[in-house]
Amino acid sequence: MADAVTTMKITTTTRDRLRNHAATGESLEDVVVHALDVYEATQFWAQAEAWAAAETPAERAERKASEAEWDALMDGLR
Repeated sequence: MADAVTTMKITTTTRDRLRNHAATGESLEDVVVHALDVYEATQFWAQAEAWAAAETPAERAERKASEAEWDALMDGLR
């Protein structure tokens, strides 16, 4: 199923900025998709860091124990 074509109004300045970031052969959509991918990855890692910072020592110990159990289980499947 092909994506529907939708128009989006952006300023000339924004369009020009997108064009400046486009590599040879890239469309403006390619630039926007890449920018969204980077933005979403940044948001993901920021949230992961926040969760890590909020983890208590007891929660960390419990998580590490669980990870060790899963590692042992997966090693047993090899």
